[in-house]
Amino acid sequence: MPILRDCVIYYGGVDLTATANEFSVDSSFADLDVTTFGSSGNHERIAGIEDATASVMTFGDPAIVEPALSTKTGTVELLTAVQFPTGGTATAGDRVYALRGLLTSTKQPLKVGDVSKLDATMPEAQAEGLLAGTLLAPKQTVSAGTPTSALFNLGPVAAGQSVYFGVHVFSITGDRSPTFNCQRNPTTPGTAGAYTTSVSLSRSTTGGSFGSSATVTTDAYWRVACALGGTTGSVTYAAFVAIQ
Repeated sequence: MPILRDCVIYYGGVDLTATANEFSVDSSFADLDVTTFGSSGNHERIAGIEDATASVMTFGDPAIVEPALSTKTGTVELLTAVQFPTGGTATAGDRVYALRGLLTSTKQPLKVGDVSKLDATMPEAQAEGLLAGTLLAPKQTVSAGTPTSALFNLGPVAAGQSVYFGVHVFSITGDRSPTFNCQRNPTTPGTAGAYTTSVSLSRSTTGGSFGSSATVTTDAYWRVACALGGTTGSVTYAAFVAIQ
């Protein structure tokens, strides 16, 4: 039985890992009754629309939590969590759960002598719902060249599926204008010239970016490539992909 000791949480352009101590995701499907006269006197049911809600309990750090959560009520933002990061540190290839959630409420239980906390609730707000994917790039800083992640065998995109790509940009310095490309390749370790970009995301400020592609492909190997843009400075980011 695993004991939860570590969890990495990215929210928009902020890393909440060092300020949060509780995280939960509740997922459920509507229960639809389709009982007919031919059901032999028994109920028949099918699953309806999925609903998911994420909740994060953080300490009330005024430099991190207040601008990251208190000022964003009523807005949609990308949230990504690694439940069991390898060795306590998020590592490329770790399993992630992600959603674009609508920050509907924040609660701040304030009692003299207690540690200040903030509880944020975010139900899913976009059509892709709750995603289970793979961390391609853990939080890292890049400043030169066109850095790429390792190549992971995540499988093809079949008819009716999509590939979903999410990026958290934590900082941009200098004149950098990064573009993040979710790329696929038919082989491993990757045939030169055979990389195809499925989703491309550009940012000029910190925050979360998200995109998807429903293009069917037999390519099974995936990575993220960062085109930095500009000539000076650095970019700190994390990225994931999910196919479902």
